[in-house]
Amino acid sequence: MDSFEIQKNSEFGRYLIATRDLQPGEYLFEDTPFAIGPKARTSCCCLECYCPVLGTASGSRCEKCSWPLCADCSKLTKLTAHKRECEVFQAAKCKFYNLPDPNVSCIQLDCITPLRVLLEREADMDRWNIEVYPMEDHRDKRFETDAWDADQQNIVGYLLGPCKLKDRGITEEIIQKVIGILEVNTFEAKTIKGYSIRCLYTKLAISSHSCIPNTTHAIHPSDNYKMHVRATTVIPKGSQLYSCYTYTLNGTMDRQQHLMEGKYFQCHCERCSDPTELRTHFSSMKCRDCLYGDVDSSNPLDAEAIWKCNKCPMEIPAESIRESLKALQNEIECTNSVEFLEFSLEEYEGILHPNHYIMISMKSALIDSYGHMKSYLLAELPDILLHRKIELCEELLSILDIFEKGMSRARALMMYELHAPIVLYARSQYDIGHLTKLEYLEQLEKARRILNESREILEWEDENVCTAKAFSLKSLKYLDSLIVNVKNCEEL
Repeated sequence: MDSFEIQKNSEFGRYLIATRDLQPGEYLFEDTPFAIGPKARTSCCCLECYCPVLGTASGSRCEKCSWPLCADCSKLTKLTAHKRECEVFQAAKCKFYNLPDPNVSCIQLDCITPLRVLLEREADMDRWNIEVYPMEDHRDKRFETDAWDADQQNIVGYLLGPCKLKDRGITEEIIQKVIGILEVNTFEAKTIKGYSIRCLYTKLAISSHSCIPNTTHAIHPSDNYKMHVRATTVIPKGSQLYSCYTYTLNGTMDRQQHLMEGKYFQCHCERCSDPTELRTHFSSMKCRDCLYGDVDSSNPLDAEAIWKCNKCPMEIPAESIRESLKALQNEIECTNSVEFLEFSLEEYEGILHPNHYIMISMKSALIDSYGHMKSYLLAELPDILLHRKIELCEELLSILDIFEKGMSRARALMMYELHAPIVLYARSQYDIGHLTKLEYLEQLEKARRILNESREILEWEDENVCTAKAFSLKSLKYLDSLIVNVKNCEEL
């Protein structure tokens, strides 16, 4: 029995409904991309492996069509991703125009992914008609916008003219539909080497959006970018399946702007409708008048709504809030040094709630630094910084337990970051006599539980791009051995 079915109404369009009670971790479906390719407005990249390639005259090129291929891919006897468009470019004598500056976006590559969709449409018309054509393209909202006009010139005109797709029966209307489908429905993925691309999946795109999703997906680049989708929490029969179309660790204003500009809808989920974002205060600022109140939007679904303090009469226009946040973000983007981040966290305590998304972004950057950055490698960290990393990881987990609760990848990776400093800190504290043997064992068991939950979730990931998957199993074996040794030894 399928675990879900497709339904449709005027509010959500097509959406997925659970046909029975679903459990955390339950496998829902797999999805093979209809097409993959470069993201829009990307830098010049190889059209086979997507690694950076110089867009200037000195860049490596395909010997057959002259479009960008890296030196390694240009030597391949058999191409996969680039094969069909290469044939189109050769037949039309459509050459790549070298860029004058290697640092600018390569607008010419904007046509590649739409072209690949159109060529796959020719090869598999049944799948196009059944799965892709019904996808939302929001033509009415895109029509005659600046983006529409740019696409009309850079993509539609280019494909119909120099690429001669008009001779293949392709129309302006179908190209604009493909552009809209890609803009609204694609998911970002990473290649095995970590380069960003976009993939058009037809099943997951049907699921509704929520900023507190109940499903998670893992993309496997080593298996033709196949996507595997699972439930993260208990999903009762008759409930919608939700994925998230934006970054969950952005504040409501940023999430709403991203969804409106890229997906053409406003999110009304429980989190977006709550000024406190489910009591996390993820967008709350501190009151500059009474100094202890929290300042939140009076209506988070209205970008221009007044922001009000919950302890005093102070009110602030939304534009002033945006300007203040932009200034703070610009300030912290100047450097990611550990010292600057720690200083900024302390400095911003009187401006932002401790859980504000800007504070959380800095704490996340510190978690990445402590244990991974030169001069801050895990084995070299003093106890005070090991304890600091534990504290930061637990703070991030408390947020993720609300926004991406259950068996989500984000929680798994944060738990993986947390387990090692717990082990090292506990060992150090035991060595100096601050922990008894029993207390030391309790900390090791705690780290093992955290790591084991992380490993169970990461088991779904492609280990070629998720190194934590392989390392988590090795770490678990080490922890098991360490716990046994501690139990069997009077002295360590």
